[in-house]
Amino acid sequence: MKLLLAEDEQLIRQGIVMKTDWQPYGINEVMQAEDGLDAVRIAERFRPDILLTDIRMPRMDGIEAARRIRTICPKVRIIFMSGYSDKEYLKAAITLQAVHYVEKPIHPIELSEAIRIASDMIRKERQLDMGEAESLPLIKREIAALLCAPEFQAGKLARLFPLTGLPLPGGSDGCASAILKWHQTIEQPAGLLKMLESAARAAEFHAFGMLKDDVHIVLHLISLSEGDVRLEDRLARWIDAITPRLPQGPGFHLAIGQTVQGLEQLYASYLSAVIQLQHGFYEPPNTVVWRKQRPFATDAFVLDDERSRAFALLLQQESPDQARLWLADLTRTLRNYPDTQVAYTKGIYLQLYQTVQLVGKENGIPAFKQETAVGVFASRLYACQTLGDLHRMLSDELDALFDYLEARKGNAIIRHVTQYIERNYRNRQLSLTEISEYVGVTIPHLCFVFKEGTGMTIKHYLSEYRIDRAKELLANKDLKLFDIALQVGYGDGEYFSKIFKKVTGLQPSEFRKRVADV
Repeated sequence: MKLLLAEDEQLIRQGIVMKTDWQPYGINEVMQAEDGLDAVRIAERFRPDILLTDIRMPRMDGIEAARRIRTICPKVRIIFMSGYSDKEYLKAAITLQAVHYVEKPIHPIELSEAIRIASDMIRKERQLDMGEAESLPLIKREIAALLCAPEFQAGKLARLFPLTGLPLPGGSDGCASAILKWHQTIEQPAGLLKMLESAARAAEFHAFGMLKDDVHIVLHLISLSEGDVRLEDRLARWIDAITPRLPQGPGFHLAIGQTVQGLEQLYASYLSAVIQLQHGFYEPPNTVVWRKQRPFATDAFVLDDERSRAFALLLQQESPDQARLWLADLTRTLRNYPDTQVAYTKGIYLQLYQTVQLVGKENGIPAFKQETAVGVFASRLYACQTLGDLHRMLSDELDALFDYLEARKGNAIIRHVTQYIERNYRNRQLSLTEISEYVGVTIPHLCFVFKEGTGMTIKHYLSEYRIDRAKELLANKDLKLFDIALQVGYGDGEYFSKIFKKVTGLQPSEFRKRVADV
């Protein structure tokens, strides 16, 4: 079911959304509107089943919004909220056949009761409108949602199970939960669910499945009877039946929770399946993750400083083979620690990329000097579905770094220029003549080779290097701008500010303020 909440007070709106447990009422989608006009606009595409709306709101009040939404969604159930006693509003509420009228300040129990009444009315109406063949899948989806709730919903399950033609399972019936994660949006969830449930019946299970979100399907499997076949063997039979029928691209992980006895214990199985799904990140795509298949480490991996420094040293020493071996060893080690939080693992690879970027930047590689490079890498990294994806991403960046360094290895001129600038950038009189005499080549040849190898002029490189050092000094509030200008090779404070703005887009004072704010 879908619910649209219209409330102009943001704190009240957010409080209702965050503090209300929507699952027991079969509500799986909630949209928010900041006033009546916004609610009508959202309703045109959202098509809510329930409208929960404040009455007095700017631009358009809740009564008028409810009237208009009723023309869009004739069967929408309306719940009004108000802190005012207004007979005209109450008359309108009666005319619109509102389900409930909740007075402000809102009491959570009263609001929950109003939502329950509305959802029950919708559920009964749907059962009347549909034939048994059409209503049964909806009832099974609702049961699946209830079985994902931490608190066992005995009363609701006892009422729903008979509607499926099944008695409520006993405490000795074997059960397990499974979660299928698709590596992109599931295009035809109904067909996929049907296939999973059909295979479950063939393996002697009752199956109750639901689409959790765009990429996850949850399936609760309940043993049909004791029989002679062990529960684990039936699960293995079900897995063997479905895995060949799941497309190999874009990839999936299937997590199997622990086997339990009785519906009351099924949430524990669901929770263990969630944990197994995290373990799936450390497995290749198209893998079934089941705890009984192999022992897992119970502790988490921690990347220590010594190991990080070893990687940085290999990059600085330009040792591509050793750096790639180091990365392969890290990935191999992480696979043995599947209890490591996925976010932490992704953070490790982001940290390593920043080390790669720093070395690339120090070597004047344009792609690594871009301010947006880390952000672009991070967005790609957090979209990764497996540890293997992370490894390939960072390996590609290593290849880019070492390919560039290899191309420049024979060109000692560029290295001499950058090193000389790094040692002498404070000298206000630093010139091309001085640099060319140090390197031992003519000025035209020096400029050509540097521009060809780095994509920028020596003057541009010198300015950027000086400004990078100036940024570091600006973090010290005690230093005056003129003193900073002198320390990075500018004798004229005004000219320093002009160059700083040209390179960064900000005045030095503006940049200092931003650093202070951060």
